[in-house]
Amino acid sequence: MRFLRLLLTLGMISARPLCASASLNWKLLTTPSKSADCVTIVAGQQTTAIVVDTNDFSVVSLAANLFADDVRRVTDHRPAIANTPANASQLIIVGTLGHSATIDALAAMGKLRDLNQIKGHWEATLWQIVEKPFPNVGRALVIVGSDRRGAAYGLMRLSEEIGVSPWYWWADVPATHHHALAIKISSPQMDAPGVKYRGIFINDEDWGLNPWASKTFDPEFGNIGPKTYEKVFELLLRLRLNYIWPAMHACSREFASAPENIALADKFGIVAGSSHCEPMLCNNVHWNEREKGKWNYSLNRDAIHSYWEQSVTNRAMDEAVWTVGIRGIHDAGMETPPTGQADRIDLLTQVITDQRELLDQNVTKRWGPVAQCFVPYKEVLPLYDAGLKVPDDVTIVWVDDNFGYIRRLGLPSERKRSGGAGIYWHMSYFGNPHSYTWINTTAPAFMWEELHKAWQNDARTLWVINVGDIKPGEIGINYFSRLAWDPEGIRLGGQREFLREFTARNFGQKLARPLTDFLMQYYHLGTIRKPELMERAWALSLSPDRAKQLQRDYQDLLKREEALAASVPANARDAYTEMIGFPARVMGKTGLIFLADRSIQLGDRVAENEKRIASLRDDLESQVKDFNTTVAGGKWNHIMPGLMTVKWNMMSWASQVRWPWGEPTNRPVVLPKPAVERTWRDAATADDQTTSGAARWAPVEGLGPSGRAMALEPSGLESSWGENATNAPTLEYRFKCKAGDAEAFIDFLPTFRICPGMKLRVAVSVDGGAPTLVEVPGSSGAENENGSVRRDAVQDNYVRLPIPLPNLTSGQHTFAVRAVDPGAVIDSVSLP
Repeated sequence: MRFLRLLLTLGMISARPLCASASLNWKLLTTPSKSADCVTIVAGQQTTAIVVDTNDFSVVSLAANLFADDVRRVTDHRPAIANTPANASQLIIVGTLGHSATIDALAAMGKLRDLNQIKGHWEATLWQIVEKPFPNVGRALVIVGSDRRGAAYGLMRLSEEIGVSPWYWWADVPATHHHALAIKISSPQMDAPGVKYRGIFINDEDWGLNPWASKTFDPEFGNIGPKTYEKVFELLLRLRLNYIWPAMHACSREFASAPENIALADKFGIVAGSSHCEPMLCNNVHWNEREKGKWNYSLNRDAIHSYWEQSVTNRAMDEAVWTVGIRGIHDAGMETPPTGQADRIDLLTQVITDQRELLDQNVTKRWGPVAQCFVPYKEVLPLYDAGLKVPDDVTIVWVDDNFGYIRRLGLPSERKRSGGAGIYWHMSYFGNPHSYTWINTTAPAFMWEELHKAWQNDARTLWVINVGDIKPGEIGINYFSRLAWDPEGIRLGGQREFLREFTARNFGQKLARPLTDFLMQYYHLGTIRKPELMERAWALSLSPDRAKQLQRDYQDLLKREEALAASVPANARDAYTEMIGFPARVMGKTGLIFLADRSIQLGDRVAENEKRIASLRDDLESQVKDFNTTVAGGKWNHIMPGLMTVKWNMMSWASQVRWPWGEPTNRPVVLPKPAVERTWRDAATADDQTTSGAARWAPVEGLGPSGRAMALEPSGLESSWGENATNAPTLEYRFKCKAGDAEAFIDFLPTFRICPGMKLRVAVSVDGGAPTLVEVPGSSGAENENGSVRRDAVQDNYVRLPIPLPNLTSGQHTFAVRAVDPGAVIDSVSLP
């Protein structure tokens, strides 16, 4: 055991991931039980003590106290915390293998079955009920962690099982009261994460989190500081997330400027990293160029190197993932020599070499090899693709296009890197060409489609998502935490199943089904158009029938929301408003505002629609005020921006578009040409389809504007088909037409090619004729984010491809779409 302890301390045990279990086979009982496979937590006035070694990691004791508090939330009784087992009929024993004398003693006595299944694995947990673990103890629930977080997660998972939501504080979710609690575990249970580092990026916090922290939650500190981060870290621990990029805008104090922040991260077992533009854990937004010189390594190496060296010295003992490379100050492009790409690559190579020397000379190996990541975001990705060599042990963190579509994943040769790969992904974004930071409308099914694709293409080491202000992104963050923990355990996105479980846990079984159905509708409308991306040009582009249908949909959403709000128990109404009600009201009312403005521009009932816009606008302002001042007794005051702030935030990058919050005008507008009315059908309504082994076109409920787009699964390289392959998975659609030339259309999700050297194609044919290869428009990435194809596609969540169908005969035909390259997702088709 001493040798095992030494190995753990030195980080020499493998951090290879253990395949996470799809579900844990245990059962919560709310009546006492004497069964041999049960341990009682609370029965009447009696509570079962929690044993945790005071010499174990601090996060284990912290988790034990959080769990004890959670038991009190449910039962009004708090278990005692003990250091060693005492005489008791039952106990809960928790600890880290190799760091808890109690756990090590049980292991040495052979009391822990299947212990070998978690030894050496990253953040693995074993739950087991042990009869007579010690002479003076009758029975114990033993929770063993392979490392410090594995032990803590074991308790946090149990907290959720007894009915305490990870969002009990951040979204004011109440716990259901029980007089007794017991856990039944018939056989040892194991669990461990799929993705190694799983975390969030607090970003664009100017709009909500910083004003709230500064003015409401922590006015003494006057910023996002230790008091706020303590709540953030607790949330991450409860969600079994382990990684953070802290807030980094100019309004925020640098994370490392408050030593308490760093100490708290260690206490909660959180790995504190830094974003793509903050190398070496340095938030450079406040870099003073007048005093320190330009943020340009080619001109000012000594000052910048000294800055990094100080950071390395200060953080040398922390468990961290060190971001290497360099970009400009804050989120600006890299300041580089003007002589060409080759010089920029040489400079970046020198930067990384110098940074790694600092890390190698100073940073502790207590947590294992020094974790490092390189994030080729924006202007850095072309440098990487042009030949920049990044050391093999550095994790390459691939990026999306700021709207969730991953730009590229690793080549087969890159997938052999010892540092592995990861993903930086946006659930919220502020920037060019469109911003969306007000509410979260990112469908879980879409998150699955892109992140599961990353998993299948070996990006498995680090996942971090940009969550903006955290609120009101609770549902999305929760889904991400589940997906990152068990990427293979969620089948085809599992959006409905996840929402059913989430609403049941947070609002009770009775409301689970109606809330799930409602949220499915909400995310569907959010996929059609995010409220932040609504604009006059979009509304005017709608056909009359489409505009009428959307108006009905928004009205129905608001009507259903009003009925649901009335059915929610009083003690859960704050949680409902924060996570469901308010976002839905924003969705519905914003949509109706733009449709009313559309009518004004078309000269339809101008006065009536002007009044409607004014009423909807006033109501939204009232909703924002209510969120800030009434919900949870004003707890969240200043976290929700008002409409004028939102207007500037969302539309500053597109000043030519005017939100109709102000007094509508009847200025002449240039109307788009009326769209030709066509008949569309969801791709999932194929009349026939073929598969090939495990490969198939699979409908993903909740994905795409249709709400059930067809994704080619699996989406790894094994789903690459030759151009002339005849056995590839195929979708077939039958149609009738007159003789002559015609045209079909396919709406794809605007995904990118899997990796350089590949394409993103399907083969189309009519009546078994020679296939034609077509590629998803914009999928090459050659057109930048401001190009018209992707600028429109990321707003619409589809990209349309016309396909000529010449010389058709009159009568029945079959239109076939055959798989060629992985990554393609088909949403809808239109046939003659």
